[in-house]
Amino acid sequence: MKHVVICAVPYSDNLGDAVIAETLGYLIHQTLPDCRVSYLDIAGRTQLGENSLKKGGLMRVFSRLPGWARVPVLTLAILMKYRRLWRARWKQQLADADVVVIGGGQLLCDVDLNFPLKLYLLAQCLGTNAKVALVSVGVAASWSKAGRYLISRFFRQAAPQFISVRDEGSRRNLVRIAGGTCSDVTIIPDPAILSSALYADKGLEKRWDVGICVSDVESLHYNADLATVSEQGRGIDMFVELVAKLRQSGKRVVLFTNGAEEDNIAAASVGNRLGVGGADFILPKSPAELVSIIAGCQSMVGHRMHANIIAFSFGVPSVGIVWDSKVASFFRLSGRGDFAVRQTACADDLIERLAYARSLGATQFKRSARLGHEITQGLSLLFREMPAFPIPSSTPEAAPSLEGMQ
Repeated sequence: MKHVVICAVPYSDNLGDAVIAETLGYLIHQTLPDCRVSYLDIAGRTQLGENSLKKGGLMRVFSRLPGWARVPVLTLAILMKYRRLWRARWKQQLADADVVVIGGGQLLCDVDLNFPLKLYLLAQCLGTNAKVALVSVGVAASWSKAGRYLISRFFRQAAPQFISVRDEGSRRNLVRIAGGTCSDVTIIPDPAILSSALYADKGLEKRWDVGICVSDVESLHYNADLATVSEQGRGIDMFVELVAKLRQSGKRVVLFTNGAEEDNIAAASVGNRLGVGGADFILPKSPAELVSIIAGCQSMVGHRMHANIIAFSFGVPSVGIVWDSKVASFFRLSGRGDFAVRQTACADDLIERLAYARSLGATQFKRSARLGHEITQGLSLLFREMPAFPIPSSTPEAAPSLEGMQ
C-alpha cells in the first residue's frame, strides 16, 4: 500500500486548516483508493488541541514585539523545537513516504520567517525515495531577503516534481519569488471548496438566519499583507452592533469562531457585552463541528477565509471582511467579488450586503461545479505524473479524519 503524507498545519487551532487537510486527504482517496494517508504538521503539533509556539494571549504579546526582536526569538524557538523533537519525528514519518504532498493553506508566506524556516527544515527530513508535490498552496507577495533564501533552499532540497497553487495571484507571486525553478505551475483551487462532499451529512437543518464568525482583528493583522491598522476593540464593537441590529430585526444569530484561541477570547468578549440571550454562542472543537455550524446557517459573515470557503461549498451566502488580499482573491475566484467588503464596513453595510446575497439564492454559486472539477482534475493530473501511482478504478474509501489519528 502506497503512503501519502500531507504536510501542512492540520492540527492548528484554526480549524479551517484541519478542514483543508481532511478534505485533501478525502480527495486523494477518491483518486487513489489503495493508499494510506497520514498528516504531518510543520508547526510540530501531533494532534488537535495541542499548543503551538504562538497561541492565544501569547500570540498577541508576540505580535507586539518590534520586528527586529520577533525574527530572532521565533527562529531560535523553532530551531530548538526542531533539534529536540521535530527532526526525529518527521524523519520517522517521512521515511516510508511514497509521495509527500505539501499543500493547503497559505504556506508560502514570510511572516517573521515562520513558514520559510519550517519548510526549509522539513526538506532536510525528506527520504531519498519520496516524490514531492506542492498542492493548492497560497503564496504571499511580500518576502524578506532571508525568506527568499530559505524558500529557494527548500525548492532545491525538496525538488518538487509537481507544483500547483490555489489562484492566479499565487502563481504570479511564486514565479516572481522562485524564478526559473517554478516555471511550470498549475492552478488547483483550494480543496476546502469540496468540503461539502466530505461532510455531506452537515447542514441538513438550517438552525440560524445569520452566522457571525468572530475574529481577533489585532491578531489577524499580524499576518495581513494589507497596509491598514485596526484595533481589536473596534472589531468587538462592530460585532456587538451587528448582533444587536440583527436580533432587533428578528434574526436567529449564532456567534462562532474558527477555533483559534485568540478568536475565542475575542468572541467571549463579544458575548459578555451582549449578555444572556443575545445570540447562540459556539466555540467549535473539531473541523466537523466548525463545518456543521456554518452549514447550519442561512447566511454568514466573517473575516476568516476558510469560514467563507466552507460556506461557499455548502451554498451558504456569505460576506467576507477583507483583512488580507487572499480573502478578496477567493471571492473573485468564486465569482462573488461583490461580497468581499472592506474591514472599515459598519454593521449596516454588512446587513445590507447579507440581504443582497440571500436574495440572489443559488445563482451566485454557478462557479462551484467548475472549481470542483478543476480540483479533482488537478489531483488526477498530479498522480498521473507520479509513475508509481497508476490511477485505479476501484471503489474509494474515506480518508482518515484528523481526530481519528490522535
